[in-house]
Amino acid sequence: MRRSRRSRTSAAESTSSSHLAESTSSAQGEAAPPSPDLVALLAAVNGDERLVESIERHRFGESAEALCARFARARAGSLPKALAMLRRDMERREERGFADLRAMSAAQVLSLSPSRDGSDGGALRDRLLGEWNPTGLLGRDYAGRPVLYRNFSRTRLWDVPLPLSALLKYNEWVSERLAASMGDVGKWTIVIDVANMGAVQCLHPTHLAFCKGLARTDAAHYPERLGRLLLINAPAVFEKFWNAFKAVLDPNTVAKIDILGSGPAVQRRLAELMPPEILPLALGGKATLSLAGLDPALPSLPPSAPVFDVVATRSSRGSGIACVAVYDCEEEPSPQAEE
Repeated sequence: MRRSRRSRTSAAESTSSSHLAESTSSAQGEAAPPSPDLVALLAAVNGDERLVESIERHRFGESAEALCARFARARAGSLPKALAMLRRDMERREERGFADLRAMSAAQVLSLSPSRDGSDGGALRDRLLGEWNPTGLLGRDYAGRPVLYRNFSRTRLWDVPLPLSALLKYNEWVSERLAASMGDVGKWTIVIDVANMGAVQCLHPTHLAFCKGLARTDAAHYPERLGRLLLINAPAVFEKFWNAFKAVLDPNTVAKIDILGSGPAVQRRLAELMPPEILPLALGGKATLSLAGLDPALPSLPPSAPVFDVVATRSSRGSGIACVAVYDCEEEPSPQAEE
């Protein structure tokens, strides 16, 4: 039986919103001992009423304790750094209106900045999806994570009639909607297709600025969200781009990134991680890319889209309910375990 969103959060949520509990528990009341880093961070957060209120506004389906646990892990061993990172995230979310952003459609987000050619948000959305950056929420991988596919093969930012700031805001929207699609609980898997990407695309200053801005935003506002990132169909020239880009990434993030070439090896690797049928047609799957499941103006993914109840699976194996209550387990179930 699938658990409700509320059953995944800490039992401490029933306490006053002005105070975060310093322990977490599963829906079955099984205690999940918090780490010393999390205990220290929760104590510090509880001393800042404005920060607690901001967390309550921006946590959505995630428990406040689980949210803090992500920041405690991202800056493990340093309470000042974890607290500063959390404060900056909340301040930025308030300033940029992340809560309002996640409620918008793609067309609305792309209408926030005037385009150079007069295109409206709907036209820009269609061109992004069909030409500049085909994107789609595919379903779930064998670890129960939502899989986001993005194709940058034909991305030429100099052709997009929007400022760089507007494109980065669109990426913030994609990340917010991806979090919303999983009830703000867990991690995600991202597949980025860079087939036939040339040297001009890889090394153009605008492209480098966009990718670095994208990485900084994701690191600052979505710590411990990334489960795995697969860069597929990478051409030889991509190595130069990667060497220039990875310097802005945290070493823990780099460790979660697989760079794959092209050919049958790519499909074999993807098939190890997710059901082949959820992949786009170009990768041998059955999916037609759209923003369904991301854009609130469009339907959710169809019922046939594979969704694995990773919480129930881990419960049946006797390992994970308490861990999921804190946030997410590191263990990745095998495909057989999910069947």
